[in-house]
Amino acid sequence: MNDELFALVQLQETDQSINRLRAEISALPKQLAALEEKLIWQKARVDGANKAIKEEESKRRHFESDLKDLQQKIVKFREQSSSVKTNEQYHALQHEIGFAEAEIGKIEDRELESMERSEDLERQLHVAQQELTDNAKVVEIEKESARKSSDEQQKRLAALNEERTRLRAQVSESILGNYDRIAGSRGTALARVDGQRCLTCQMALRPQLWNEVRKGDLVPCESCGRLLYFDNEKPPEADPLPGAQRSRTSAEA
Repeated sequence: MNDELFALVQLQETDQSINRLRAEISALPKQLAALEEKLIWQKARVDGANKAIKEEESKRRHFESDLKDLQQKIVKFREQSSSVKTNEQYHALQHEIGFAEAEIGKIEDRELESMERSEDLERQLHVAQQELTDNAKVVEIEKESARKSSDEQQKRLAALNEERTRLRAQVSESILGNYDRIAGSRGTALARVDGQRCLTCQMALRPQLWNEVRKGDLVPCESCGRLLYFDNEKPPEADPLPGAQRSRTSAEA
């Protein structure tokens, strides 16, 4: 492998490292946003529980007011019943008293149900507050970790970009043009060959093409279009081709 090809291979590895690092950097705000969103949801739970508790308290105040009104009516009806002159009037007042007492029973039942709901809401509020407190601590820890990680990643990215500039200076403009064009469309521009096949798309090479690549020529793969190169310092790859296709390829060689 000549110096220019070596620099090109190193350039692709550097570009891949830059892409991975940029992906990590771009993913960090999304991760923090997800934590913040969970925090907002938990705050809403706390607010919702507090609101529901206040609503139940308001209902019970109305119940108490209604109970007082009914109790006053009963007192009034009983006072009136002692001074009525006919059985019809007496029975009518007794009916009103019975109706009021029945309404009192219903209100007391609703009041008890409201108290039970409040107790359940208080438990929910306690759980929600604890989760909110715990998650708020996690978010702060994650934010601090993200700030430190971001600083380190930016330093690494700057170093990689410097290395990229250095390596590109060692490659001719014509080769760089092909490299950039292929990498832009396929993600990577170079593909190592071994065992008479492209290790990226796993397609077998024609004997003539195989010989050209082994001589150090930078030629495109007839299948995936990437620039093929041979590195005789790397150990051979395991052959994934079925036995029949390996035999056919060997026969063609």
